[in-house]
Amino acid sequence: MSVPLLRAVFLREWAKAARQPADLLRHALFFVLVSSLFPLALKPDARALALLAPGVLWVGALLAVLLASASMFQDDLRSGWIDQWLLASRATGVPLALLVAARLLAQWLLTALPVLLAAPLVALQYGLAPGALAVLMVSLALGTAVLVLVAGVAAALAGGLRQAALLVLLIVLPLAAPIVIFGAQAVHAAMRGQPAGADLALLGALLAVLALVCPPLAAQGLKAAVEA
Repeated sequence: MSVPLLRAVFLREWAKAARQPADLLRHALFFVLVSSLFPLALKPDARALALLAPGVLWVGALLAVLLASASMFQDDLRSGWIDQWLLASRATGVPLALLVAARLLAQWLLTALPVLLAAPLVALQYGLAPGALAVLMVSLALGTAVLVLVAGVAAALAGGLRQAALLVLLIVLPLAAPIVIFGAQAVHAAMRGQPAGADLALLGALLAVLALVCPPLAAQGLKAAVEA
Protein backbone atom coordinates (compact mmCIF):
# COMPACT_ATOMS: atom_id res chain seq x y z
CA MET A 1 0.00 0.00 0.00
CA SER A 2 2.95 2.33 0.64
CA VAL A 3 4.26 2.32 -2.94
CA PRO A 4 1.02 3.54 -4.60
CA LEU A 5 0.62 6.19 -1.92
CA LEU A 6 4.18 7.46 -2.34
CA ARG A 7 3.77 7.38 -6.12
CA ALA A 8 0.58 9.44 -5.83
CA VAL A 9 2.34 12.10 -3.73
CA PHE A 10 5.24 12.21 -6.18
CA LEU A 11 3.12 12.30 -9.35
CA ARG A 12 0.81 14.99 -7.95
CA GLU A 13 3.70 17.44 -7.90
CA TRP A 14 4.60 16.61 -11.48
CA ALA A 15 0.97 17.05 -12.53
CA LYS A 16 0.92 20.48 -10.87
CA ALA A 17 4.15 21.40 -12.65
CA ALA A 18 2.75 20.22 -15.99
CA ARG A 19 -0.18 22.61 -15.57
CA GLN A 20 2.24 25.48 -14.88
CA PRO A 21 5.34 24.81 -17.03
CA ALA A 22 6.40 28.46 -16.78
CA ASP A 23 7.41 27.84 -13.16
CA LEU A 24 10.02 25.32 -14.29
CA LEU A 25 11.49 27.78 -16.77
CA ARG A 26 11.41 30.55 -14.19
CA HIS A 27 13.89 28.74 -11.94
CA ALA A 28 16.34 28.18 -14.78
CA LEU A 29 15.86 31.71 -16.09
CA PHE A 30 16.58 33.21 -12.67
CA PHE A 31 19.77 31.17 -12.44
CA VAL A 32 20.86 32.22 -15.94
CA LEU A 33 20.17 35.90 -15.29
CA VAL A 34 21.95 36.00 -11.93
CA SER A 35 24.97 34.08 -13.21
CA SER A 36 25.20 36.02 -16.47
CA LEU A 37 25.25 39.51 -14.95
CA PHE A 38 28.67 39.08 -13.36
CA PRO A 39 30.65 38.67 -16.62
CA LEU A 40 28.96 41.79 -18.00
CA ALA A 41 30.21 43.84 -15.03
CA LEU A 42 33.83 42.69 -15.31
CA LYS A 43 36.67 43.22 -17.72
CA PRO A 44 36.91 40.48 -20.37
CA ASP A 45 39.69 38.69 -18.50
CA ALA A 46 39.49 34.92 -18.90
CA ARG A 47 41.51 34.27 -15.75
CA ALA A 48 39.31 36.49 -13.59
CA LEU A 49 36.14 34.92 -14.99
CA ALA A 50 37.42 31.41 -14.34
CA LEU A 51 38.35 32.36 -10.78
CA LEU A 52 34.87 33.73 -10.08
CA ALA A 53 32.96 31.00 -11.89
CA PRO A 54 32.53 28.43 -9.07
CA GLY A 55 31.29 30.93 -6.51
CA VAL A 56 29.00 32.81 -8.91
CA LEU A 57 27.43 29.67 -10.37
CA TRP A 58 26.95 28.17 -6.93
CA VAL A 59 25.32 31.27 -5.45
CA GLY A 60 23.03 31.57 -8.48
CA ALA A 61 21.96 27.94 -8.20
CA LEU A 62 21.46 28.25 -4.44
CA LEU A 63 19.21 31.28 -4.76
CA ALA A 64 17.18 29.77 -7.61
CA VAL A 65 16.49 26.53 -5.72
CA LEU A 66 15.93 28.22 -2.37
CA LEU A 67 13.45 30.77 -3.70
CA ALA A 68 11.51 27.96 -5.35
CA SER A 69 11.49 25.84 -2.19
CA ALA A 70 10.85 28.44 0.49
CA SER A 71 7.08 28.04 0.40
CA MET A 72 6.77 24.42 -0.72
CA PHE A 73 4.21 23.43 1.95
CA GLN A 74 2.16 26.63 2.21
CA ASP A 75 -0.40 25.80 -0.48
CA ASP A 76 -0.69 22.21 0.73
CA LEU A 77 -1.44 23.37 4.28
CA ARG A 78 -3.99 25.91 3.07
CA SER A 79 -5.81 23.47 0.80
CA GLY A 80 -5.96 20.71 3.42
CA TRP A 81 -3.67 18.39 1.47
CA ILE A 82 -1.43 17.84 4.50
CA ASP A 83 -4.54 16.83 6.48
CA GLN A 84 -5.15 14.18 3.82
CA TRP A 85 -1.56 13.02 4.25
CA LEU A 86 -2.15 12.56 7.98
CA LEU A 87 -5.36 10.62 7.40
CA ALA A 88 -3.74 8.44 4.76
CA SER A 89 -0.75 7.81 7.01
CA ARG A 90 -2.97 6.66 9.87
CA ALA A 91 -5.17 4.54 7.60
CA THR A 92 -2.35 2.75 5.78
CA GLY A 93 0.39 2.77 8.40
CA VAL A 94 2.78 4.54 6.04
CA PRO A 95 4.95 6.95 8.07
CA LEU A 96 4.30 10.58 7.32
CA ALA A 97 8.07 11.00 6.95
CA LEU A 98 7.98 8.80 3.82
CA LEU A 99 5.29 10.99 2.26
CA VAL A 100 7.40 14.05 3.06
CA ALA A 101 10.45 12.35 1.52
CA ALA A 102 8.52 11.73 -1.71
CA ARG A 103 7.45 15.37 -1.74
CA LEU A 104 11.03 16.55 -1.19
CA LEU A 105 12.32 14.30 -3.98
CA ALA A 106 9.77 15.77 -6.38
CA GLN A 107 10.70 19.26 -5.21
CA TRP A 108 14.38 18.63 -5.93
CA LEU A 109 13.70 17.27 -9.40
CA LEU A 110 11.35 20.11 -10.32
CA THR A 111 13.53 22.93 -9.01
CA ALA A 112 17.11 21.69 -9.39
CA LEU A 113 16.81 19.83 -12.68
CA PRO A 114 16.13 22.99 -14.76
CA VAL A 115 19.09 24.66 -13.07
CA LEU A 116 21.35 21.69 -13.76
CA LEU A 117 20.32 21.68 -17.42
CA ALA A 118 21.11 25.38 -17.74
CA ALA A 119 24.41 25.23 -15.83
CA PRO A 120 26.61 23.97 -18.74
CA LEU A 121 25.39 26.79 -20.98
CA VAL A 122 26.09 29.42 -18.33
CA ALA A 123 29.50 27.88 -17.59
CA LEU A 124 30.55 28.55 -21.19
CA GLN A 125 30.66 32.26 -20.36
CA TYR A 126 33.32 31.56 -17.77
CA GLY A 127 35.43 29.23 -19.88
CA LEU A 128 35.27 26.26 -17.51
CA ALA A 129 37.24 23.23 -18.69
CA PRO A 130 35.31 19.95 -19.21
CA GLY A 131 36.78 18.41 -16.04
CA ALA A 132 35.81 21.39 -13.89
CA LEU A 133 32.36 21.46 -15.49
CA ALA A 134 31.81 17.79 -14.63
CA VAL A 135 32.76 18.45 -11.00
CA LEU A 136 30.46 21.49 -10.98
CA MET A 137 27.51 19.38 -12.15
CA VAL A 138 28.12 16.68 -9.53
CA SER A 139 28.56 19.23 -6.75
CA LEU A 140 25.40 21.10 -7.80
CA ALA A 141 23.39 17.87 -7.88
CA LEU A 142 24.51 16.95 -4.35
CA GLY A 143 24.37 20.47 -2.93
CA THR A 144 20.93 21.35 -4.26
CA ALA A 145 19.55 18.11 -2.82
CA VAL A 146 20.99 19.06 0.59
CA LEU A 147 19.50 22.53 0.22
CA VAL A 148 16.02 21.21 -0.59
CA LEU A 149 16.12 18.94 2.47
CA VAL A 150 17.07 21.80 4.78
CA ALA A 151 14.54 24.14 3.16
CA GLY A 152 11.89 21.46 3.54
CA VAL A 153 12.36 21.32 7.30
CA ALA A 154 12.30 25.11 7.58
CA ALA A 155 9.22 25.36 5.34
CA ALA A 156 7.40 22.75 7.42
CA LEU A 157 8.23 24.49 10.70
CA ALA A 158 7.16 27.88 9.33
CA GLY A 159 4.23 26.61 7.28
CA GLY A 160 1.50 27.95 9.52
CA LEU A 161 3.01 31.39 10.00
CA ARG A 162 2.63 34.62 8.10
CA GLN A 163 5.53 35.59 5.86
CA ALA A 164 6.65 31.96 6.02
CA ALA A 165 8.74 32.17 2.84
CA LEU A 166 10.77 35.09 4.21
CA LEU A 167 11.33 33.24 7.47
CA VAL A 168 12.54 30.16 5.58
CA LEU A 169 15.04 32.28 3.65
CA LEU A 170 16.37 33.79 6.88
CA ILE A 171 16.74 30.33 8.43
CA VAL A 172 18.27 28.51 5.50
CA LEU A 173 20.68 31.09 4.05
CA PRO A 174 23.17 30.91 6.96
CA LEU A 175 22.95 27.11 6.97
CA ALA A 176 23.69 27.03 3.23
CA ALA A 177 27.17 28.53 3.68
CA PRO A 178 28.96 25.15 4.15
CA ILE A 179 27.21 23.77 1.06
CA VAL A 180 28.46 26.66 -1.07
CA ILE A 181 31.97 26.40 0.38
CA PHE A 182 32.34 22.67 -0.27
CA GLY A 183 30.79 22.93 -3.74
CA ALA A 184 32.91 25.87 -4.86
CA GLN A 185 36.10 24.36 -3.39
CA ALA A 186 35.52 21.15 -5.35
CA VAL A 187 35.31 23.09 -8.62
CA HIS A 188 38.38 25.18 -7.75
CA ALA A 189 40.32 21.98 -7.05
CA ALA A 190 39.32 20.55 -10.43
CA MET A 191 40.38 23.78 -12.14
CA ARG A 192 43.84 23.44 -10.55
CA GLY A 193 44.09 19.82 -11.64
CA GLN A 194 43.79 18.55 -8.08
CA PRO A 195 41.45 15.82 -6.78
CA ALA A 196 38.00 17.11 -5.86
CA GLY A 197 36.88 13.91 -4.15
CA ALA A 198 37.22 15.17 -0.58
CA ASP A 199 34.80 18.08 -1.00
CA LEU A 200 32.37 15.97 -3.03
CA ALA A 201 32.55 13.26 -0.36
CA LEU A 202 31.67 15.83 2.31
CA LEU A 203 28.64 16.91 0.28
CA GLY A 204 27.65 13.28 -0.22
CA ALA A 205 28.01 12.50 3.49
CA LEU A 206 25.96 15.58 4.38
CA LEU A 207 23.27 14.49 1.93
CA ALA A 208 23.18 10.96 3.36
CA VAL A 209 22.78 12.21 6.94
CA LEU A 210 20.16 14.84 6.11
CA ALA A 211 18.18 12.40 3.93
CA LEU A 212 17.60 10.37 7.09
CA VAL A 213 17.08 13.28 9.48
CA CYS A 214 15.14 15.91 7.55
CA PRO A 215 11.97 14.01 6.46
CA PRO A 216 11.04 13.04 10.06
CA LEU A 217 11.76 16.57 11.27
CA ALA A 218 9.64 18.08 8.48
CA ALA A 219 6.87 15.58 9.26
CA GLN A 220 6.81 16.71 12.90
CA GLY A 221 6.68 20.33 11.76
CA LEU A 222 3.73 19.64 9.48
CA LYS A 223 1.87 17.81 12.25
CA ALA A 224 2.36 20.80 14.53
CA ALA A 225 1.18 23.20 11.80
CA VAL A 226 -1.98 21.16 11.20
CA GLU A 227 -2.80 20.86 14.89
CA ALA A 228 -2.09 24.52 15.67
